[in-house]
Amino acid sequence: MAFNNSTLVPDYINEDYVHPAVYIGASVALAFIGFFGFIMNLLVVVVIVKDAQTLWTPVNVILVNLVFGDLLVAALGNPVAMVSAMTGGWYWSYKVCLWYACFMSTLGFASIGNLTVMAVERWLLVVKPTKVLSIRTAIILGFLVWIYALCLSLPPLVGWGSYGPEAGNVSCSVSWEVHDEVTRSGSYIGYIFTVGLVIPVIIISASYLAIIAKLRKVRKRAGARGRREAKITKMIALMIIAFLVAWLPYATLALAAQYFDVKPSASLAVLPALLAKSSICYNPIIYVGLNNQFSRSLKKIFDIRITRNRVPESQNMTALTTLNRSDQRI
Repeated sequence: MAFNNSTLVPDYINEDYVHPAVYIGASVALAFIGFFGFIMNLLVVVVIVKDAQTLWTPVNVILVNLVFGDLLVAALGNPVAMVSAMTGGWYWSYKVCLWYACFMSTLGFASIGNLTVMAVERWLLVVKPTKVLSIRTAIILGFLVWIYALCLSLPPLVGWGSYGPEAGNVSCSVSWEVHDEVTRSGSYIGYIFTVGLVIPVIIISASYLAIIAKLRKVRKRAGARGRREAKITKMIALMIIAFLVAWLPYATLALAAQYFDVKPSASLAVLPALLAKSSICYNPIIYVGLNNQFSRSLKKIFDIRITRNRVPESQNMTALTTLNRSDQRI
């Protein structure tokens, strides 16, 4: 792959003019994502560590694994891209581009892997409560997630597929536009698309559909608690939608560039990448911020007073949560 020595832009990229306002907007967005992503994910870690006796459950073991990756994105990944956006193009060397792309790809695949494991854990807890994960099993699965991510991100470093600057030249990632028989770029992109996106989405969707079906049955039996189950059902739907909103635009554009020779303007191509990076901000909100148990621990740690007129805890749990509460700590 040939690179221009002055800009490190590969020769296959259509060099569109990028308005300075696009770089300014990308800089602001990356700064916002990095700052708030770091703060919110760090808050999650602090609360779980401080109240480990209550919160150290199998699902939170995987959550910490997810948060660790998001913290790395916020602390190490976003600043590199932000500097490039501020300077109007990739600021660093070609080697840094390769390692940055591999690093960010690993974290992205690990995030997808962790979300998949969390979906399976929720499915077991709700649908098959006698087979819930233990903390030890969750730790092992968390370790396997990183192996899974490395299996997807390392091939370009050994000649299968390639890494390079993305459109807009703000960050580096998989060279989606490359059609190279030597690196077999097409087969590599098909591999990461299938193993890194399609299969996880199928597992997540199947898990949540089974959960929704189970909750509907329980809601009929629970009577007055039906509203609580409906709230959980909506939260599950939100998890699925958020996951797809973050990654599908980026994946769609990447596949279109590889298999259909779609070449969007550099300014437009920056947006899906920023959207995917933004997932580090709302993951904590969805997976922890909407968790009643986490909210109680947060209030306890920061000594936030709770009004006397709150709904009793016994009424604030679903029939399934009450039934399986002890199982979460196995």
